[in-house]
Amino acid sequence: MDFNRRTTMAARLGAVAGSKRRHRPGARTHTRTRTRTRMTVDVYHFGDTARRVTVAARPVGGGWTVRAEQETRIRVPTGGRLGVNSTLLASSSVARRTDRRPAFRATLDDRSEVPASVAPIHLG
Repeated sequence: MDFNRRTTMAARLGAVAGSKRRHRPGARTHTRTRTRTRMTVDVYHFGDTARRVTVAARPVGGGWTVRAEQETRIRVPTGGRLGVNSTLLASSSVARRTDRRPAFRATLDDRSEVPASVAPIHLG
């Protein structure tokens, strides 16, 4: 089994006061954010050797930007998890209650990619 199948990512949003997780019956789950929301992208590795991974946000558009709060090249331990902290920022041009889908990718040192992590959001 290759590394990509043993590695996954998950975005955690709303680490600061003011973010609310909403679920509408019959709809996908999204996170209602403020103009500045901290988030963590966790990289999980279930392989038998530690690997170095570079985590990057894909452009969100629509007035949203993502700023890394730390080094984005990390070493994920064997059978472990490591988080990369970022801040999601909404400019004054962001339309309220319009869903966006920020995505994060992880690239290994050999340039192979881990499947993207996506977290539906909108400005509440």
